[in-house]
Amino acid sequence: MTPRDTLSDLFRMLSHPHRRVVLYYLREHETASLDALAACVTGWSEAGPGAGTSTPSVDAEHVRIELHHTHLPMLADAGFVTYDVAGERVTLGELPSVADPVLSTAVAAETGEEELDVDTLVEL
Repeated sequence: MTPRDTLSDLFRMLSHPHRRVVLYYLREHETASLDALAACVTGWSEAGPGAGTSTPSVDAEHVRIELHHTHLPMLADAGFVTYDVAGERVTLGELPSVADPVLSTAVAAETGEEELDVDTLVEL
């Protein structure tokens, strides 16, 4: 796999806010239950960046179902997480080396801590 393919996979995984929040959380905690991730994603959606806009409120059970059926399998297929479906546990996988600066830049931009630093991303 070429570096460009790796970066494309990373951006594809980061294209949905639920997957970004899962990766932000797992970078800090390494492992989590499905319920904890659903609560985190729901909380981020309700109180995090962009909260108070015209988006409808987030249903925690709907988020849990989306994580279970869509987002966690996608992240697992890419090797970014290990998802134990029976135990409902998710563990951070081995991320590509470009993931750390990309995730750091993304979370800083989303939380308003920093402006999006496109130059950092271009240098990858």
